[in-house]
Amino acid sequence: MSLTEDIKSRLDLVEFVAETVKLKKSGSSYKGFCPFHKNTDTEAFAVFPNTQVWKCFGACNDGGDIFKFVMKRDGVDFGEALRILAARAGVELKPRTPAEQAQDDNLDHLREALESAATYYHHLLKNAPQAQAARTHLQQRGLTEKAVEIFQLGYALDSWEAASKFLLAKGFQQPDLIEAGLSVEKEAGKFFDRFRDRLMIPVRDEQGRLTGFQARALKADAQPKFMNSPQTALFDKGRTVFGLSLAKKAIRDANTAIVVEGNLDVIAAHQAGFANVVSSQGTALTEHQLRLVKKYAKRIVLALDADEAGASATLRGLNVAREALEREADFVFDPHGWVKTEARLGADLRVMTLPAGLDPDEVIKRDPIEWQRLVETAEPVVAYVIRVMTEGRNLDDPKLKVEIATAILPLIEDVAQPIERDSYRQKLARVLRVDDLRVLATRPTPTKRATPPSPSRPASAPAGRDRDASQLEEFCLGVLLQRPELLYKADRELQTLGLAKLIEGDFLTTEHQLIFEAVQKALEQFEADPADHVRDSLDGTLKARADGLMRAVRLPNTAEDKLPGELLTTVLRLRRRTVQHWLRELRFLAEGAREQGDARAEAFQQEISQQATALAQVDRALARRNKRLGESPRLGV
Repeated sequence: MSLTEDIKSRLDLVEFVAETVKLKKSGSSYKGFCPFHKNTDTEAFAVFPNTQVWKCFGACNDGGDIFKFVMKRDGVDFGEALRILAARAGVELKPRTPAEQAQDDNLDHLREALESAATYYHHLLKNAPQAQAARTHLQQRGLTEKAVEIFQLGYALDSWEAASKFLLAKGFQQPDLIEAGLSVEKEAGKFFDRFRDRLMIPVRDEQGRLTGFQARALKADAQPKFMNSPQTALFDKGRTVFGLSLAKKAIRDANTAIVVEGNLDVIAAHQAGFANVVSSQGTALTEHQLRLVKKYAKRIVLALDADEAGASATLRGLNVAREALEREADFVFDPHGWVKTEARLGADLRVMTLPAGLDPDEVIKRDPIEWQRLVETAEPVVAYVIRVMTEGRNLDDPKLKVEIATAILPLIEDVAQPIERDSYRQKLARVLRVDDLRVLATRPTPTKRATPPSPSRPASAPAGRDRDASQLEEFCLGVLLQRPELLYKADRELQTLGLAKLIEGDFLTTEHQLIFEAVQKALEQFEADPADHVRDSLDGTLKARADGLMRAVRLPNTAEDKLPGELLTTVLRLRRRTVQHWLRELRFLAEGAREQGDARAEAFQQEISQQATALAQVDRALARRNKRLGESPRLGV
């Protein structure tokens, strides 16, 4: 029995979830309001005691086991969920190595140094005469004492060594201050404070742990205007979302996250009651930042100021997106990056344009209702680009039509959903007042992505047709971990058969979902060999699981051309198992709803019909493969 299986065997999902969600029995399952999105009308959240899984049939359409529940509820990664549940189950985790423990102790020590610095800066802001300019600036921004306290704002003296002296007197060593990003070594043996005469804004991770600072200059001629902590073991600007620890509940309740440029804009928004606002800290949004936010809501709105939202700026973003993302001082709008990221994340990314000359906090102070309207009317990225690039331009000019179509059509090609792509093509054709076929004729020919070279040793699927569900997942992942590029071929074959690509939801355990997600990410990058990238991206527990999967699926010297077919057959059976699983659970839900006279019974019945149709499609695909391989048509796992 694996460690995760041992933990699951000791905990009851129904009891565990009931501590967060008010559940009531419905047939053989339990139902309640989903805790991961705002909903007070329909109890679309279900927990199935027999299989120990949960599923939301409402807005978030998510589901999984007890590990996935803890990850979503607490906003933690798999490793942290493992520690939480192990402690709850009384399971002793493998002791950390001395090196790992020393690393953890060092990070905790650095956090202590940062917390001491934050307390020191905060005290100066409230009490030091030298901090009057900072206090005046905050008053002019309309920030209250309560907001200053909640975000622990501070002030760094205009001194070369005041903060260092204070922290050294607290028992920290000079190397600690360097490593935490608080001090700078000018030359051998000479140090000075990194932050001087600045408003100090503590930056915390999604668990609320201090990682660094953003420091705002108070003098008009001081450069840079905003200074972040340097890259440290704790602080990574591209992997941090300011305000997320305080905003995640509001984001989940509103099912919308709003990303603004400035940290002070976030504080002002929270003060005004709009607590679902976070910041990218004035730099280009990274995919990692979006992934952090997307854990709490699929709908993410980027607030652009009027200057950034102009047609010329948008065109520059389309043409030089990759170059723009390298700049650190600009809040870059990258339509290509956003649309591609949207497809990978399964998110709903939108753009709102602020009134000319106004920052988010100014809009909120002037008219909170206007702010809410701007959020609600935010446009999908492609629709936004079509509007700003055509608005007020001479669309009777044929050359301009070609220019606009040439710029926007590649963006449309990046959209994941075929129906959505067609809708945008038709929209662009209407706006340009051209025949749809003519617009389509200018579409670029998609370039084929090169697949990494294949190793010489293929795999062989476990013998027999009666492999259970876990064996299907293990074989599929065991092959993909060693040959990630085969996922491309499997997905193409699935689409040829009229089926959707393999997705995270085809795996029922959180461990396997995360490992599959790592395979997908490895194929989306080009810096490292995909198989190596997968291992490097997994934490200790998941890496050990991945090693076990690869050991279980050895790659013997069998015919190379058999491997893709064996993988495809396994994927089809895996898909069939997944569809059967949810079909069975939906029938239980529908039966319980009918017994209680619940109006949702009809909705469940519609979903049952959809799943039954999906099952029939998979069965037909399996039957065709069996016939092609000369096997009997018997199906099943």
